[in-house]
Amino acid sequence: MNPSDYASRRIDVLAIGLFGLAVGALTLGVAQLGWIPVHNKVGALVIALIFGGVVQLLAGITDIRYNEQLGGTALTMYGFLWITLCTAKLVGSSQSFHFDQALYAPINLIYALFSAVMVYLTAYRNVMLSVLHAVITFTFTVTVFARLEFISEQLPGFGHLLVGILAFYYAVASLTQAFTGTALFPLGPSLLRRPVEDPHRIV
Repeated sequence: MNPSDYASRRIDVLAIGLFGLAVGALTLGVAQLGWIPVHNKVGALVIALIFGGVVQLLAGITDIRYNEQLGGTALTMYGFLWITLCTAKLVGSSQSFHFDQALYAPINLIYALFSAVMVYLTAYRNVMLSVLHAVITFTFTVTVFARLEFISEQLPGFGHLLVGILAFYYAVASLTQAFTGTALFPLGPSLLRRPVEDPHRIV
């Protein structure tokens, strides 16, 4: 397959990953707000595991194969996070293991910092993607406080709902633009621009 054929067969992988994130985040947010009955907790975790974890991970691996370092790194790392946390919570929901909420504080803190870096990096792409990561950073930050029992699950729950809504919007916007060639749903311009290197500059 020559490079032109390869490029023509590329799909909008980010849209797939963000659809998964939307389903996982909305499910988790609804559960945190208490809108899903407690006896459905395991089912909610399975949904979050598959869509938030597996779908993002597969999309990230595909993005890496397309040499998309930024999208591939973000999708795979967030995918591993969802898989890890959902698996731990599924194990913790059994009668044999009971994990303290403080166990999840360090990983949420690390991902809050990671997401803050992604706010800057995605500013080179477009406004919407940067705003999405800003909301993700906020959600991780308040989740740390919730895990340390300084606040309730209400604020992280609303944060996850907003993440889900924004991820769904971006996925639809990206998908329709890739298919129709028209920006039916605006994503905004890039906030930052890379400096243009001078080819005549002497190092």
